[in-house]
Amino acid sequence: MVVALLCCGFIPQHKAVRKSVPQKTVSELYAEAIKHSTIHHDTIAAMTAIEALLQQDSNYAPALNLLSRLTRVAKNAAEYAEKAYKSDTTNRYYLEDYGNALIQANEYGKAIPIFKKVVVKSTEPDHYRILALLLDNNKKTTEAVSVLDTADLRFGRIPQLGRLRQYFLLKTGQTLAAEADARNAVEKAPYLAENHIALAEIYAIMRRDSLAIVSFKNAIAIDSLAIEPWAAFADYYQKRGNKGSYLTILERIINSNQVPLKSKIEEWKMLTNDINSYRRFYSQYDTIIKQLYIHHPESKEVAILYIQHLIASGKIKESLTLCKQLIDYKSPKIEDFTRIIEIENHLNRPDSVQRYTDLALKAFPNNIELLHMRGALALQGKEYDKAIGFYNEALRHTDNDTLRSSLWGAIGDVEHQRNDKKRSYKAYEKALRCFADNATALNNYAYFLSLDNSKLERALTMATRANEVSKNNATFLDTKAWVLYKLGRYAEAKKVMQQALSLDSSSSHEYALHYGDILHALGEEFMAKTYWRKALERGADKEEIEKRFLPNKTNDKK
Repeated sequence: MVVALLCCGFIPQHKAVRKSVPQKTVSELYAEAIKHSTIHHDTIAAMTAIEALLQQDSNYAPALNLLSRLTRVAKNAAEYAEKAYKSDTTNRYYLEDYGNALIQANEYGKAIPIFKKVVVKSTEPDHYRILALLLDNNKKTTEAVSVLDTADLRFGRIPQLGRLRQYFLLKTGQTLAAEADARNAVEKAPYLAENHIALAEIYAIMRRDSLAIVSFKNAIAIDSLAIEPWAAFADYYQKRGNKGSYLTILERIINSNQVPLKSKIEEWKMLTNDINSYRRFYSQYDTIIKQLYIHHPESKEVAILYIQHLIASGKIKESLTLCKQLIDYKSPKIEDFTRIIEIENHLNRPDSVQRYTDLALKAFPNNIELLHMRGALALQGKEYDKAIGFYNEALRHTDNDTLRSSLWGAIGDVEHQRNDKKRSYKAYEKALRCFADNATALNNYAYFLSLDNSKLERALTMATRANEVSKNNATFLDTKAWVLYKLGRYAEAKKVMQQALSLDSSSSHEYALHYGDILHALGEEFMAKTYWRKALERGADKEEIEKRFLPNKTNDKK
């Protein structure tokens, strides 16, 4: 019968009974929260476990304390810490944690009575330090001194607390008491450099400089390799404004392996902000940066700072050699190339500028600044097709209207150089459509129109705007003066040309030539000839000058 039932599938069906999952105990949930917090560092899971725990026992102190620490950055952390403490007032750890939570919540006034309770049974001197600082913050500095006195009685002389006590004594005007305390510390432990430093700093505050210097030197004598005495001594000289002595000690600090490289770099950067001291104490500055470079040859940042120092010192070729050594061709940085290009350009070595620009373009083929620079070099070498090619390539990689305007303006310059006026003016129009205040395009377009005696009123509008955008530019003023001259507005042209001459630092022969032409048009022949001769002395074409000396002859060419 059973076999038949099995074969036919007629087995009685019974509903499955779901076993109830036993609820975790408070202890189990707390253990789970600890595991998530300390082992897995999963704050969310830990807080979920605590939430389930508190539903069973809302006053479970260990969980409340843990919740306080997990939410320490939140405003309610102190509330959890307080609740944990009140749930178990016998637990000194909860009391201390409550005080710390109040400090983190910036509740310094509320933290004072808590830490007063903490120090009663505390075996940690640091609790006294915290209470003293809280009292001082609450303008109870005298009481803070008393707290530190109590700590001194309980634990004996502790240098850190002793120095804090001296600081509070000084703050309350008890200078002699602070000095006596510091001297007492030195007598009890003359082998501790920090005691001598503390005494030296008190002497410095009292303006007893000779004693301060002696105490600093005593601290250094205890351990001349330790950096703390040297740093304190350097700080003293810096506050006194004794730059030379400060730099002398700083040399020692820079040579120390105890000082982090980051700190040394920051110190050097602060030093170089003071240009007057840089010039006055150049030899010491030079020694410091050289020592920094010698001790940290692996640091590229230090090498760059040294390069900047060499450039500021006028040692351009030395800086260039170092720049070239910095290039990592396997992992190049564009600034490494541009640094070299700028120096080579300063040295007026176009071949080297082109070489490093080409190397940079191999690594950064789409860099607009490099393409722009390469186009300018090609223009300088009268390779007009190449120049246009580089500028067009740069145009392909930018959607910035200001950059596009600059590039179209450069194309306009190239086309003018190869005497294609139609293409040149078309390029300038595009440049100004991209950015109407492109001062260089406005100036060049205006000047070239004036050479053609074409659209002179528009040329004047553009030249005027160029000077509004870029004020006190001798080249732009010269263009405006020349357009006014072409318009027959000689008196205005003279006034503008005088401005250009006053701003000219290059002794341009063209400016002198133009001014001579303007004066000639005004009938001021003697002064006109004076400026024509000056133009000749500055390198103007001799034939052009001779034409101007012919009777009844004017020349409108630039």
